[in-house]
Amino acid sequence: MELGDGLAALFWDDRWLNGQSVRELAPALYQCIPQRRRKSRMVVAGLAGNAWARDIQGVIGIHEIGQYLRLWQAVQHISLSHRPDRML
Repeated sequence: MELGDGLAALFWDDRWLNGQSVRELAPALYQCIPQRRRKSRMVVAGLAGNAWARDIQGVIGIHEIGQYLRLWQAVQHISLSHRPDRML
């Protein structure tokens, strides 16, 4: 997926981070996200005020914390544009 405005890309499931999904980059952290949120959180909403971090629920261990920090660093450099997202 080529990220544009973030309105069509699912934050947790689509491959919008350098061709990978959050599910692939942070599998332990992904398991801490309720399924209904995984299927509804768009990238634009997740990046706004780092709302994605508030999706995390349940027990957080050392692996999840490490993956959280890596994801935090990765999304801090994301800039959205005015053009629509594109499936490649």
